[in-house]
Amino acid sequence: MTVEALSSNVVNYLVWRYLQEAGYGNAALQLSRSWIRDPETLPFAKNVNQHALISILQDGLWFDKLQADVTQGRHRYNFGRDHGRPFSLRNGAALTSDPDIPRHEAQEDANGSAPDSIPRKGGKRKRKTNGVIEQRMEQRPNGDAMDLDQNGISQIVHISRGDSEAVVSDVESPTVEELPISTLSIGQSTEIQTEKVIDLAPETTFVKIKEPDAVVTHTLWALLREQSILLTAGKSILRLHIMPSPGTGNSRGDWKDLKIPLNNFTTTAICWNSRAEATLAAREEHRNEEGEKMITDKLIKLTEGGAEARILSSVVGTVSTLRWNGSSQKLLSISTSDVAGSIKVWDNDDMTPPRVAFPKQAILDAAWMTKTSFVVCGDHFLSIYHVDGELKCERSFDTDGNWESVKYDPVCGIIACAAFDKMALGIVHPNDSTRLQTHAYPDEYFSDLEFQPIPDHASHSPSAPRLLVTSSTAGVAQVWNANRPFECIHRLVMESNRPACCLSFSPDGYFVAAAGSDTVTVWNPEAGGPPKAAWKGRAEEWDAEAKGECSLGWDPNGKKLAFALGNQVAIINFQR
Repeated sequence: MTVEALSSNVVNYLVWRYLQEAGYGNAALQLSRSWIRDPETLPFAKNVNQHALISILQDGLWFDKLQADVTQGRHRYNFGRDHGRPFSLRNGAALTSDPDIPRHEAQEDANGSAPDSIPRKGGKRKRKTNGVIEQRMEQRPNGDAMDLDQNGISQIVHISRGDSEAVVSDVESPTVEELPISTLSIGQSTEIQTEKVIDLAPETTFVKIKEPDAVVTHTLWALLREQSILLTAGKSILRLHIMPSPGTGNSRGDWKDLKIPLNNFTTTAICWNSRAEATLAAREEHRNEEGEKMITDKLIKLTEGGAEARILSSVVGTVSTLRWNGSSQKLLSISTSDVAGSIKVWDNDDMTPPRVAFPKQAILDAAWMTKTSFVVCGDHFLSIYHVDGELKCERSFDTDGNWESVKYDPVCGIIACAAFDKMALGIVHPNDSTRLQTHAYPDEYFSDLEFQPIPDHASHSPSAPRLLVTSSTAGVAQVWNANRPFECIHRLVMESNRPACCLSFSPDGYFVAAAGSDTVTVWNPEAGGPPKAAWKGRAEEWDAEAKGECSLGWDPNGKKLAFALGNQVAIINFQR
């Protein structure tokens, strides 16, 4: 039997994947910088399972044991019982020599050395760690075949931990459970996990929508008189859930249906304007006097916390997107058809006629950039518009893609867009503001994208990575550095390899959650590695086969997640 020859690309990729899965994102990033920019583009990458390197090593030790037993000889590999002082992956952002500096802020300068001063997001207390001098290995050409061990002699490569992977004290290190000696006995990879994934399921409130044919498609959180409220909307439902105050003993809270002048309606878009106002677009189905089926689209404004509703317009077309600009107090609405679309910008006084533009292409999404400018995307186009008395198209980008979602980063001025069907990710960076850079998405079934929110924009260092997280229903979320298109920093794997259909960041940007069918997984995007928490809907409480699109949202306090699918909503308690 011929043994597959290993190349340095294969070995480097296995090590790179291990570093990411174990939480050493900075070490993985340094390896990719000195080897290949995007390891996921290697042709064999899609064939590598999770924890492949650990499986190979454990299987090798098991074969060595079997060989020694059969030949009654000695084991070739014996590491003994004393493996030195244990170390942990630490928590959250504590992945550098200073536990209060996130890993991604430990940047190298042009000569490959660390800067003298590292920008900080907060003034937290320092903790000393043991410094270790970093040793750099000699670089070798990529793709060279490595000699397999034929003479019973093994070559050992000594790898030193860098400053960001210094050994911590025994007091700080959790007890690491013993792993099985091999994966062969169970037929699957054994995961290396030094931190327990928090189970969020026990602290969940389930809301079942009992109305016939009701489907939740939108979940929006807000604060009303310092109390968290959740607005759920969709087909034949518009409901306000008022979360219970601490210590009240009411675990489910209260809810009320909001009354709007429509029957048999479906909410196509919705957004909060303020704490007590919201705007929704709805499509109503009814029959005329002759019994013919009629469909009308209307734009409705809700005031007084939803107690009052009035129609803004009955001639808006099918509205797919609503975006509120709090700085300029303007509402952006996008209407579209299969072949064309319309853009309207409304003033908050409800009396001024909207400014209107009619692009020739179908429009699919939009995002505000400044008080007076926004970006729109759609069928083979991506354009920036400016509001100045009238709507004017400032710039259009050359593109062949059908861009279905667009996001704008107000911190660094970056535009990111997604072509889900064509499996492409696009970025417009301010350093090259006239060009749309595109990248083939590495995982099947691209599903969502979000920028990491940074509440205090001044705290972000220009040299630090700007995190953009994407997801796919293949069960993987990618963390990209949008400042260096298209540099992948981490690959985040869903619990139980479940699909990731939608994303949501906590308001402070410290956590990102992904959801799909019956699973919600939470990570620290800066640290990468294994999840911090996970939620799994049990069959008796959650219908994973329910029809509808997933909706996921974090409350303004970062303490609850709302996950909706079909006619059910799970309100997941996330106390930190």
